[in-house]
Amino acid sequence: MDNILLENDLSALQKYRLKSTPGKTFTVANLLDHVYVVDFMKNLAYSIGAPTEKAAASIFIKRYAFIAVISLFAMSSGNKKLNLSLNNIEMEEAVRGKDWLPMISLKDSTIEEWNGNDRNEWRKNIYRELFADNIYPIIEHFEKTFKVSKLVLWENIAVYLFWLYETELRDHENPNVQDDFRFLIEGAEGRLFGRYHNNPIQKYFSEKKFEDEVRIRKTCCFTYQLGSKRCKTCPCTHTTQDGRCFDGESICSAIRKN
Repeated sequence: MDNILLENDLSALQKYRLKSTPGKTFTVANLLDHVYVVDFMKNLAYSIGAPTEKAAASIFIKRYAFIAVISLFAMSSGNKKLNLSLNNIEMEEAVRGKDWLPMISLKDSTIEEWNGNDRNEWRKNIYRELFADNIYPIIEHFEKTFKVSKLVLWENIAVYLFWLYETELRDHENPNVQDDFRFLIEGAEGRLFGRYHNNPIQKYFSEKKFEDEVRIRKTCCFTYQLGSKRCKTCPCTHTTQDGRCFDGESICSAIRKN
């Protein structure tokens, strides 16, 4: 059954940056065009104060992770599937001197509600369209164009999905929520995420550590290059005394060996 995204649906998803009428936008599908994305990332780096397009590409994926948050929130909390094809998604452009926390809009706001039959297959279809058809092509293109590791970019997605299930949906009444979380980190096969044999999200789920119960990342996301301190979850914070990676890479050698 297909319906239009209703006002109460939109209200719940606005927290995760979905908005019906954002500001000046671009269509996400354009990022798969080489000429367009090179110019886009150069402008984004300038706008957010990133020293390189590589760093800007990582920051972009951190913002784009909310596409996955929106999709899986709708699926787990309301048994709803959004149209998240690349041509259907628009994001707000960055403005120099302002924090870039872009709102997202959908040209087609149609939703598909689970019909009550074989929810596992329905869930797999959502995963294919979200990860294999949407996020995977962007990550692959960014790695080739800006030489930023897929390991960094997938972890940028993973950390927000763990936050969604462990914090935002932790006490949700829908009985499917915990099963959906288990599927994300244990049950989903690699092909649902793109050309993978293994689930690329699974490797980032680990035990939380220290008194404040944080999950240390496997990779550095480059946010510190915008002029801020390293995140408390950054592996470099916990492997060096001065907060710098041993080898200057986004994946510390100490972490890579694990």
